[in-house]
Amino acid sequence: MKPITEAELRQTVRERLEKRAARGGRVQEELTIEQGGARADLALCGNLLEAYELKSDSDSFARLHNQIHAYNRVFDRITLVITEKHEAAALAIAPYWWGIWCAARLKSGNVIIDQRRRAQAHQHQDPYSLASLLWRDEAAALLNDAGLGPIPSRTTRVQLYERLSVALGFERLREHVMDALAQRKASAAA
Repeated sequence: MKPITEAELRQTVRERLEKRAARGGRVQEELTIEQGGARADLALCGNLLEAYELKSDSDSFARLHNQIHAYNRVFDRITLVITEKHEAAALAIAPYWWGIWCAARLKSGNVIIDQRRRAQAHQHQDPYSLASLLWRDEAAALLNDAGLGPIPSRTTRVQLYERLSVALGFERLREHVMDALAQRKASAAA
């Protein structure tokens, strides 16, 4: 049977996520986290911040160890989407709270996805890593709005993220980050 490509896997997962996003949320592709230290293939921003890491037949798990740590610091829920080729390794490597979806090719050629393990919410997020999802101007505006400004123009992103992670409670910071991600998507669509 023909191997499942990254493009096929991405399209199949994106279609599934778009259906969920229609009920409230936004799908983002290639969401950079931790200032470029990692990138989520797909993210769903709704009531929770969810990551979807894709591993097609031609992919390896070489970067997965680092991705696991980065994703855990940022996302509420994480799902590893793999092909049947990677199922045993995924079940052995992925943390127990990560969801696992397995893709297979039907005789018709279509790709389907079956949930092997449901993603669970966890509380391992790091406020600094969450704040680093913001662009510099978004972080500065949030500090100003919270009455923690004015922000000197030479203040670095790292300094902004440190101030946000200390000054705002995690839930308040999370809410603002989710709003900023939603606004970016809305601005891009306009």
